[in-house]
Amino acid sequence: MLRTYDIVTVNASFEDEEIRGRRGYVIGEVQADQIGVFVYDIERVWCLHPNDVTATGEIDIEARDKPRGAAIRVNSKGEIVG
Repeated sequence: MLRTYDIVTVNASFEDEEIRGRRGYVIGEVQADQIGVFVYDIERVWCLHPNDVTATGEIDIEARDKPRGAAIRVNSKGEIVG
């Protein structure tokens, strides 16, 4: 089970090549079947199904200890909601 701040790699088979194989960390659950992942290289949040990523076994300590700002919610298209 993935937890907030777990570092993950987007699976090589993911349909969108912009983030395929990239690393990021879990920012939290967006919906029951989606998690928000901050992708390091492009500095954007993507909503992904947990099966679309693989945990590295690492935790992003810096993100955990130094939050980047106010939390936002986004839908599966990356649009800000709520």
